[in-house]
Amino acid sequence: MRTIVKYEIEKSLKNKTFIGAMIVSLFVLAGILFIGFHYSQLNTKQGEGMELYHKVVGESTGEFSDQKVREILADYMDRFQSTDVDSRTFDLFSWEIADTFFPNDESVYSKMNDAMEQGEKITIDQINLKTMKDIGFTQFQMPLKIGSFVTWKDLFKVTSHLFILTSIIAILICSLVFSSDTSRNMNQLLLSTKFGRNKLTISKIIAATLISIFVFLFIQVISLGAFYVYNSGFSGWDTSIQTNFSLELFSFPVEINHLQVFCLAVVLHFFSLLTIVGITIFVSSITRSPFSALTISLGLFFLPKALTQLFKRGMVYKLLNLFPINNYSIEDFLTLMSTKREFILNSFVQNIVVTLVVLLVMKIVSDGVVYLRMKQYQVT
Repeated sequence: MRTIVKYEIEKSLKNKTFIGAMIVSLFVLAGILFIGFHYSQLNTKQGEGMELYHKVVGESTGEFSDQKVREILADYMDRFQSTDVDSRTFDLFSWEIADTFFPNDESVYSKMNDAMEQGEKITIDQINLKTMKDIGFTQFQMPLKIGSFVTWKDLFKVTSHLFILTSIIAILICSLVFSSDTSRNMNQLLLSTKFGRNKLTISKIIAATLISIFVFLFIQVISLGAFYVYNSGFSGWDTSIQTNFSLELFSFPVEINHLQVFCLAVVLHFFSLLTIVGITIFVSSITRSPFSALTISLGLFFLPKALTQLFKRGMVYKLLNLFPINNYSIEDFLTLMSTKREFILNSFVQNIVVTLVVLLVMKIVSDGVVYLRMKQYQVT
């Protein structure tokens, strides 16, 4: 079995379509990372002020409270009013917090600019700040933690985009598994060999799955490496997801930090990839050309997203949200799975578990159907 699997892997890796797709994918991967990190909102708005971001984060990291918000915004207002517009570096970290806690009925920035024209300063005591209760932050036994959140939001966005890339690569790989042999009329010959009825079919499924997993892991490692450079480390990993002001998940019901969210997303994407692999291999087994298998598989991958525009509420809508294309975005899956209105159960943890189980069952069923079909194909 191991020899056959190795042969199928080598066969796929030598396929010209696969080689071409990998070359193109490397350029796409580089583009996603470059745009996601180098041309991120942080770099675009701050320019050379990345040092300011890390400096402010270092001073602001700690337990999140109304007093902490007051201290952060007091420093922010002081820096804002200490330099003129032309030499001012944009402080995205503090700006997003200010955008949340500054009152809606008055322009604090206009007040500060007016005061500066008169040679004066506006202090935090003159601002009627909102409180955590006013915003609706979820309270737990242990206080929330604030830290670097802008960079992690960028990582989440990049990770979501990379899942689409990985899925398309996996669909391309798996669409060749059986359809390429069928298009060359090789099935009858291959299935009449000693191991054609069972071992060859199983080996093809295993080989395609292993290659897809390798591509997934390779892309994740490259992405984490790029993030490490962009973020100057992994600072902010223990920041509460509720205090990620870029995501605005203030009332998220589970106490969870950035690292835990990222790990959950990777696990969800991994199980989603297995399902995509299983469905694509099944499509490949019932089509007569790689192009047809690729087209149908891509259509099935994106179809649930289109169907959510027709079914916007109800059980059908909730079931559609189980499909990878509807929960690949980290922000979306956090939002969807934290409420029964959008998903099946009330609990976020329960919804995660149900989703993973459903995805795994779909993979197993798809592989089982392919095996039985190819075994029956041998008989006929």
